[in-house]
Amino acid sequence: MYFIRLQPKIKPMTFYSIITGDIVSSGKIKPAARAALFESINDLLKRMKKKWISEYETYRGDSLQCVVASPEHALRAALIIRSFLKSHVSSGTNTARKRKPSIKGYFPTSFDIRVAIGIGKVDFINKKKISGSDGEAFRFSGNTLDHLKETGQRLGVKTFDKNFDYQTEPSILLLDSVIQKWTQNQAELVYHKLQNKKEDEIASLLHITQSAVNQRTKTANWYAIQKLIEYFEATIQTWK
Repeated sequence: MYFIRLQPKIKPMTFYSIITGDIVSSGKIKPAARAALFESINDLLKRMKKKWISEYETYRGDSLQCVVASPEHALRAALIIRSFLKSHVSSGTNTARKRKPSIKGYFPTSFDIRVAIGIGKVDFINKKKISGSDGEAFRFSGNTLDHLKETGQRLGVKTFDKNFDYQTEPSILLLDSVIQKWTQNQAELVYHKLQNKKEDEIASLLHITQSAVNQRTKTANWYAIQKLIEYFEATIQTWK
């Protein structure tokens, strides 16, 4: 009688996506505008928790850390946060919506945030204090944020897959270069596009025509960004 030795089934690795960010030059923002900005960020993260992130923490006022609900959505979630910041207009800035609504969005953005994505294993997650968690995903994210501060870049990704990091680094650098040139209108448009809203819905939200939505979509380079996000999400899916 012959016996067939069955190979043990290999369980897929459990990994997490962590986003760490800090507002660029927050100390130079006027106190009233800074307070409004911090409040808006908290509101954004609360809304994102329904779909894009599972846990989050803000600390020191100008910093945040998030556990992404589904690891493949890490880049999309990071860009939602960044596009929101770059489209934000508070009463403490010269381009406030109430003061100059007709020209508001054609200026370079007043705010920006560095966002670093880390993907890997996690040792433990402290849900009461996310910054008190540990594991390679948290360390990847934190170390990448430190690197961004040194280089002047504002978007970075580091994962447990070195080949993926090497292949995507040029695309991430190009994406960061595009984002840094966005106007407020373009950032606002991408913020809604990232959440899969349709053109007619965006037009209604922004009180503009669909042709204007289409034009902003082109000038924000959304189609190229969308392709990169699709590639990122499809690749991460294969790791599960």
